[in-house]
Amino acid sequence: MSLIPTDRGAFQSLTIRSAAAIAIAAAASRLGVELPEGVAQELAGAAIDLVVTLGLIGVAVGRARARGPII
Repeated sequence: MSLIPTDRGAFQSLTIRSAAAIAIAAAASRLGVELPEGVAQELAGAAIDLVVTLGLIGVAVGRARARGPII
Protein backbone atom coordinates (compact mmCIF):
# COMPACT_ATOMS: atom_id res chain seq x y z
CA MET A 1 0.00 0.00 0.00
CA SER A 2 1.43 3.35 -1.01
CA LEU A 3 0.88 6.36 1.20
CA ILE A 4 -0.22 9.58 -0.38
CA PRO A 5 1.63 12.67 0.92
CA THR A 6 -1.25 13.78 3.14
CA ASP A 7 -1.27 10.40 4.92
CA ARG A 8 2.43 10.35 5.83
CA GLY A 9 3.46 10.85 9.40
CA ALA A 10 5.45 13.86 10.53
CA PHE A 11 8.56 11.71 10.98
CA GLN A 12 8.49 10.91 7.25
CA SER A 13 8.38 14.57 6.32
CA LEU A 14 11.10 15.66 3.95
CA THR A 15 11.10 19.06 5.64
CA ILE A 16 11.99 17.57 9.01
CA ARG A 17 14.61 15.29 7.46
CA SER A 18 16.10 18.22 5.55
CA ALA A 19 16.19 20.41 8.65
CA ALA A 20 17.91 17.62 10.60
CA ALA A 21 20.42 17.09 7.78
CA ILE A 22 21.21 20.81 7.71
CA ALA A 23 21.67 20.84 11.50
CA ILE A 24 24.01 17.84 11.35
CA ALA A 25 26.02 19.37 8.50
CA ALA A 26 26.27 22.68 10.36
CA ALA A 27 27.40 20.98 13.57
CA ALA A 28 30.00 18.94 11.69
CA SER A 29 31.26 22.06 9.94
CA ARG A 30 31.49 23.90 13.23
CA LEU A 31 33.54 21.03 14.68
CA GLY A 32 35.76 21.05 11.59
CA VAL A 33 34.61 17.63 10.36
CA GLU A 34 34.31 17.16 6.59
CA LEU A 35 31.33 14.89 5.85
CA PRO A 36 31.20 13.00 2.54
CA GLU A 37 28.24 13.78 0.30
CA GLY A 38 24.99 12.22 1.53
CA VAL A 39 26.24 11.35 5.02
CA ALA A 40 24.31 14.18 6.71
CA GLN A 41 21.08 12.94 5.11
CA GLU A 42 21.76 9.36 6.24
CA LEU A 43 22.55 10.50 9.78
CA ALA A 44 19.41 12.63 9.86
CA GLY A 45 17.26 9.70 8.74
CA ALA A 46 18.86 7.43 11.33
CA ALA A 47 18.38 10.01 14.10
CA ILE A 48 14.72 10.51 13.22
CA ASP A 49 14.15 6.74 13.08
CA LEU A 50 15.81 6.40 16.50
CA VAL A 51 13.66 9.12 18.05
CA VAL A 52 10.48 7.60 16.61
CA THR A 53 11.43 4.11 17.81
CA LEU A 54 12.23 5.35 21.31
CA GLY A 55 8.95 7.24 21.36
CA LEU A 56 7.01 4.14 20.39
CA ILE A 57 8.80 2.14 23.08
CA GLY A 58 7.89 4.84 25.61
CA VAL A 59 4.26 4.68 24.58
CA ALA A 60 4.24 0.90 24.86
CA VAL A 61 5.78 1.00 28.34
CA GLY A 62 3.35 3.70 29.45
CA ARG A 63 0.36 1.73 28.21
CA ALA A 64 1.62 -1.44 29.91
CA ARG A 65 2.09 0.38 33.21
CA ALA A 66 -1.33 2.03 32.97
CA ARG A 67 -3.03 -1.35 32.64
CA GLY A 68 -1.29 -2.80 35.71
CA PRO A 69 -2.14 -2.15 39.34
CA ILE A 70 -1.46 1.33 40.71
CA ILE A 71 1.07 1.03 43.54
